[in-house]
Amino acid sequence: MSTVHAFDPFAPDSSEHTGGAVDGRSLVQGDYGFAVLDFELATAVLRDNRFINAALTLMEQFGITEGPVHDFRSKSVIMAEGKRHIRLRTPLARFMGPTTVEDIRAVLRGILDDIDPGRGASGPVDLNAAIAQKIPARIYCHLAGAPAEDAPLVARLSAGTLALLQRDPRLTDSILASYDELFTYLRALIARKREIGLGDDMLSFLIRQEDEGKLDSEELLSEATAMLEASSVNTAHQTGLVVWTLLRERDTWKRLRSDPSLIPAAVVEACRLYPRPGIVSKIASADIELADTVIPAGSDVHVAVWSANRDPERFENPDDFDLDRRRNQPLTFSTGLHGCLGQSLAKVEMEEVVRFLLDRYPEATVVDEGTDIGHGGGRWLVGSLAVELGPSVSKDIS
Repeated sequence: MSTVHAFDPFAPDSSEHTGGAVDGRSLVQGDYGFAVLDFELATAVLRDNRFINAALTLMEQFGITEGPVHDFRSKSVIMAEGKRHIRLRTPLARFMGPTTVEDIRAVLRGILDDIDPGRGASGPVDLNAAIAQKIPARIYCHLAGAPAEDAPLVARLSAGTLALLQRDPRLTDSILASYDELFTYLRALIARKREIGLGDDMLSFLIRQEDEGKLDSEELLSEATAMLEASSVNTAHQTGLVVWTLLRERDTWKRLRSDPSLIPAAVVEACRLYPRPGIVSKIASADIELADTVIPAGSDVHVAVWSANRDPERFENPDDFDLDRRRNQPLTFSTGLHGCLGQSLAKVEMEEVVRFLLDRYPEATVVDEGTDIGHGGGRWLVGSLAVELGPSVSKDIS
């Protein structure tokens, strides 16, 4: 049974908890509501549609209780359930299928070659700014059929709208301004595509869905908005965390150099240890019995992904980086019907960044001075990632 407990999954020192249950409890309660700590219970909550997304409630706590931003969130795919959720999610899932994602690899290699941070560099390079923050927005522009020069704007809008997750009401005005700018940008982009002709990109695909009566105009904008806001900031942080992890695991780095087929497994293991989306917040839509406790309807229920990913009951030696770990399916990208739609794309982006460094700068090392990586609000955060790249040994990353 859950009772009020001193453990706070949002506290700055929460990462000192190894992972899994605390004091034998997989469910604890505090001023924040309820926290789910172990892998088994976390998986069950994430797959239980009675626990609904908390994003709308968080907005309302910020004072955003009406207007276009509130309307967008209340009707967005992450808030939808049942048949409407399936109808809204299906077009995006269909477009983001395996073929599209794999085709992105060649695009990524071209982008990495173009932004090569070692070109003309002398001394350590901040890979967070030079690569991690640039790649996701560039890929969004490619997928959406937007000009590549829009990438800095896309990255800024993604960071500005998802600042909501910082849970700081002082950011309300800037969040609203970011959404207003995002809506204006997408409306103009949609209008331009209709004027010049549709292509084979994601936004054109969604426009055709509207033309065929499968989406209305409001849903089209909502789908496009959801993809843009989620396009950059989390993937950028996760990419930095993956590179930071692997460059410090020198034995693993050597294995990857000799066997690049291990890169996907290495990315998954790094994401397990250092998940950017460390907390997934839900709301109980009804009274729900969980771990011998009745969660009252309307309660906040926070799935501590960073704790579940290090649950010793699920992962042997959970604090160790293990490239050969079996059944390695962490909850970094959530699970169930509301699992991250773009997780395959995000993994490919991270894999290609790692491949680029292995091929081009195999002697790269992290420089602690100038690297700013920490844990706050339940999330791992990358401020900067200083890397001494070493000599470039290859110009061919194809």
